[in-house]
Amino acid sequence: MTESSPTILTTTINRGWMTKMVIIALFMCAFGLWGLYDALVAYPARGERAASFYQKEYLTLLENRQDGSLLTRSSVSDPQAEYQALSQKREGNTLAEEELPKLLWLEQLKLIGRLKPEHTTLTDPRTTLEDLKARWNTSQSSSPQELSWYDIPAQWVIMAVGVGVGLYLLGLIAVVRRTKYQWEPQSQRLHLPSGATLVPADIELFDKRKWDKFMIYLKIKPSHPQLGGREVELDLLRHSPLEDWVLAMERTAFPESTEEPQTPAEPTPPAPTPTA
Repeated sequence: MTESSPTILTTTINRGWMTKMVIIALFMCAFGLWGLYDALVAYPARGERAASFYQKEYLTLLENRQDGSLLTRSSVSDPQAEYQALSQKREGNTLAEEELPKLLWLEQLKLIGRLKPEHTTLTDPRTTLEDLKARWNTSQSSSPQELSWYDIPAQWVIMAVGVGVGLYLLGLIAVVRRTKYQWEPQSQRLHLPSGATLVPADIELFDKRKWDKFMIYLKIKPSHPQLGGREVELDLLRHSPLEDWVLAMERTAFPESTEEPQTPAEPTPPAPTPTA
């Protein structure tokens, strides 16, 4: 008659924990993709809108001069150098009033990566001005919402943090799913993912200093061939039903510490004294 092989149970991932992590991961990824959309689409569109408004203001000033400035000064052949020169004037408080819309136009182009001659050279200034006036005369807003220097970089940070955290959590879920503990109920032998095994007699202390966080630390006796003198950390939340197995080992190793206190029996009332 052959001996039957011992029953071996295997942990599974805690579905409640996994569901929570998946929801958080998807939220963070969506948050990061929202930042990516803002960085690539929404904020550049805002900057382009502000640039067109200030270009319209600048060209209108040139048109009002009545000296042909619209035809001779509307284009900026070297926008990088012009922007630097105007920025220095602003810092030194020497910027002329008519130069302000030109600076703001170039500044918005710079923030969206379009401070290049192909975006500042006009072949037909009058037609460009007419188109800009038509655009802003029909616009519901009389002034644009400008971009600040940090707007687009901040969206890239949001994208990196959101997607990064989301992918980390999804990766953590995958790692937890692959991490398995096994249990032999008859011998109360716990198989760790490292390949080592533990029985109640191997454990010197069940340290519950982080029990509120569903963590327990097993202090292993020096006699253990693989883990002697070491401390093993177990996450009881992510792996089910690891907590039940560890508590069963603790009851076997230290039965006196896990016994529930007995409720004292109520005193028996004295028997009545017989009367004569």
